[in-house]
Amino acid sequence: MPRDTAHEPLLAQHHSQQHSPSNNVFTITVDDLAPLTDPTNPKLPRDLGGIEEICKALKVDPKLGLNSDEAFGSSSSHGRSDQPKFVARSEAFGRNVLPTVESASFWSLVKQAYDDRTLILLSIAAVVSLGVSIYEDYGPHHDPDEPRVGWVEGVAILAAVAAVVFTNAINDYQKERQFRKLNAKKEDRCVKLLRDGREQEINVKEVQVGDVLLMEPGDLLAVDGVILKSHNITCDESSATGESDAMKKDNQERCYVISGSKVLDGSGSMLVTAVGTNSFFGKTMMAMREDTPDETPLQIKLDHLAEAIAKLGMAAAVAMLFTLVVKYFVQQALSSEDMPSGAEIFSDMVKIVIQAITIVVVAVPEGLPMAVTLALAYATTQMLKDNNLVRVLSACETMGNATTVCSDKTGTLTQNKMTVVEGTLSLKSFSFMDGAKTWRTEVKDSVAEIVIEGIALNSSAFEDKDEKGNLAFVGSKTESALLGFIKSMGASYSTLRADIKLAKVYPFSSAKKTMSCIVESPQGKEPYRLYVKGASEIVI
Repeated sequence: MPRDTAHEPLLAQHHSQQHSPSNNVFTITVDDLAPLTDPTNPKLPRDLGGIEEICKALKVDPKLGLNSDEAFGSSSSHGRSDQPKFVARSEAFGRNVLPTVESASFWSLVKQAYDDRTLILLSIAAVVSLGVSIYEDYGPHHDPDEPRVGWVEGVAILAAVAAVVFTNAINDYQKERQFRKLNAKKEDRCVKLLRDGREQEINVKEVQVGDVLLMEPGDLLAVDGVILKSHNITCDESSATGESDAMKKDNQERCYVISGSKVLDGSGSMLVTAVGTNSFFGKTMMAMREDTPDETPLQIKLDHLAEAIAKLGMAAAVAMLFTLVVKYFVQQALSSEDMPSGAEIFSDMVKIVIQAITIVVVAVPEGLPMAVTLALAYATTQMLKDNNLVRVLSACETMGNATTVCSDKTGTLTQNKMTVVEGTLSLKSFSFMDGAKTWRTEVKDSVAEIVIEGIALNSSAFEDKDEKGNLAFVGSKTESALLGFIKSMGASYSTLRADIKLAKVYPFSSAKKTMSCIVESPQGKEPYRLYVKGASEIVI
């Protein structure tokens, strides 16, 4: 029987005509997902069958996130821990990294260093001088009593040119290596997402298409996606689209989120649909990519200084050339000796030209900008050993002129770790953690459960492993301290969050100074319960 395909999801119709990537592992392609985050004419998820169909095509459960041990087909690497994760997914949708700019080879840097008019002129003059000297030393008119050392001058000049060229090339090569290390560190940061059914913090380069990314105020998004859950999310997309107005996001009509934007307010989660060069920010960066880094203000000033000195050196060289030529012919005219031959005059003129060019070479301070670049690259690398990352090289010059440094306390002079040391709950006060354990035994269980439940649910912080493999709370330091407090009481925030359903969340903002959440009452006596935390003058 013929069937009506007018109302079939677009995704299903599209793939009845095309082969899907990675041997039919995923029933959706990069080209299918691209229109979802097109700022000029975004396609809504319902045009691809809805969020559920997209998640099914990407083989992800939006409530659990991706499975780190996912394997498709009869791959021989299934279950092997030594194999990289998400191989098929990365092949189908790419990785969240931009291709590195191909490094200039050492010989190309040598060619670049030699591409200087002064050095080329000096080389030509040296070759001519060498040819003339060899002719004079080994020609028929050479005096047998004179040593054949005329070639030394030309060879010495060529050796000096080679030394300058190779020194500049070696310095440029080392500088490029230093900057590559710095840029790699600058782009290294972590994001929070849902994977393997729990909240985790991973490197931004490991984010995959299909990941469920968690969003909080201050997050700088490195991927494209669509909103799964939004609690008043507002994004600043000015750096990506030029629109200065804050954009509100939801999971309906305004569901697309583009990379390069910043979360201003609210919280929620998004489904990653494009990473790396397929994302909006990645495409922009690839189009704007330049081979040469921007010069710092000091380097620009030094370039101007070098150019001014070079002009003075050139003027002095021209004046000297004119003076020496006039002097030479005047001396020959006043001399009682016979006029020298044409070969001798040519040889003398070459020597005069070499002297003039030498003045230009000595006068031009080409090493000034290069010395500053090398010093900055070396200094930033050394600072990195003290966990001090310099993202913009010109900041070194700014700090070099600073007379007073004003530093914040949290995270700079302290460890940026907070703990609950004092409180009053249910008319019972306590000081330090020992007093808190006593408080737990003095209040009713129902009251303690409500307090613990409110702390666990009305929070966006979570526990994950740090760089050393130790468990640590990630998120707001105040919320982390409160979660640590209920953990010391023997409560598990993750269990409470899994058992109780959130109906609505009002994220914290500096304007209202509070965070609230509405949950479905577990006992069922009242349909909903509201938990509020924030500044005391606002809450009370």
